[in-house]
Amino acid sequence: MMKNSFFDTVNNMLQRFEPISLGEMDGVKLLDRTDVKFALSFKQLSPVLEALQLHYRVLTIKNTRIFSYRTEYFDTPDMSMFFDHHNGKLNRFKIRHREYIESSLNFLEVKFKSNKGRVTKQRIQSKADNQPAFHGFVNEHTPYDPKSLNKTVINHFNRFTLVDNMLKERVTIDFNLAFRNSLQHLWLNGLVIIEIKQNRKDRNSPVFDILKANGIRPASVSKYCLGFPC
Repeated sequence: MMKNSFFDTVNNMLQRFEPISLGEMDGVKLLDRTDVKFALSFKQLSPVLEALQLHYRVLTIKNTRIFSYRTEYFDTPDMSMFFDHHNGKLNRFKIRHREYIESSLNFLEVKFKSNKGRVTKQRIQSKADNQPAFHGFVNEHTPYDPKSLNKTVINHFNRFTLVDNMLKERVTIDFNLAFRNSLQHLWLNGLVIIEIKQNRKDRNSPVFDILKANGIRPASVSKYCLGFPC
């Protein structure tokens, strides 16, 4: 787990939230959903969390509330998926392998954003070096030739997940972001990314009101695209 002063600050704030177990939030998996993202500085996070306490619970597993992720992204030689994301094209794909550090779980994942603005995610449990699984999964869920795909970016980050009291939405909050590509390492410790995940976009929820009240507006941001130098 990536621990530093940011980690300790967030962990202390999260102790004020009521917990929710993984089993309790099974009905809010939202693998077919709409999502809205926000980018903010770390110093903006404290008042947002303070206001969210009455309306949301925090995912808690074995007394742990902050989890660590490692993600590898794959793309074509001409970086077509990167440019699709960078240019805001819809009907686009993202192919990645994600490791959930604390639980030692590994998944191959394909995310697809349609021209209706919905995001669907397919995934299978698989190690990163399982080539037969990778080839079969990519062939089944994307138009890309798996043999032509290269690993392009690796990122690490911490995440905690909030679930509203009505069990209708998830809010993931990522911080301590670090990236590695073929050219350099990037550390974006002062950046926080909030993603609101809902079955249907509904801005009449507490998190939207609280973010707006704190001057935080929706932003087009992708952790994949952040991993490349400008």
